[in-house]
Amino acid sequence: MSSSGDRGETFIPRVGRVRKSHPRVEAFGEVDELSSFIGLARSAVKDPHLESILKTVQESLFHVGAYLALPSHPLDKLRENNEKIKNWIAEIRSELPPLQRFIFPSGAFEASLLHVCRAVARRAERSVAGLAEFEEVDETVTTFLNKLSLLLFLLARLVNKKTGFEEEEWKAL
Repeated sequence: MSSSGDRGETFIPRVGRVRKSHPRVEAFGEVDELSSFIGLARSAVKDPHLESILKTVQESLFHVGAYLALPSHPLDKLRENNEKIKNWIAEIRSELPPLQRFIFPSGAFEASLLHVCRAVARRAERSVAGLAEFEEVDETVTTFLNKLSLLLFLLARLVNKKTGFEEEEWKAL
């Protein structure tokens, strides 16, 4: 006998059985993928402070995933981590020169991984925005995902700076 998962369905607490293509399932799937890429980046980085930041990000993503699976999940820790992210963004921005053009997502291996994480974070953000078209999504979650992609971009730039990789600007013409 085939389980319902084999038929393209899954169970969400307090929601019941839904198609695996349901916007909520898509959203927490994207968040799970992002958490996995953050874990890969954590494994690659050598700077203990950066590893600590990424661990906080990963913990936050678990809160986001729990909320997406069960909207009654408390978001107090995520709110607290949103403040940390805002502070890290300000701190890292002060260490980097302003950009005049787009840059290629490349450089040191760790920086390139962080650029992948940034792109996956944007996709997760779009999935959550898609869910928000059908169901209420707490602003704490959308704020976190929006700020996270910026943090990951800045971390990638910082890693390149610290490892001596020069940012390669894209020139349109």
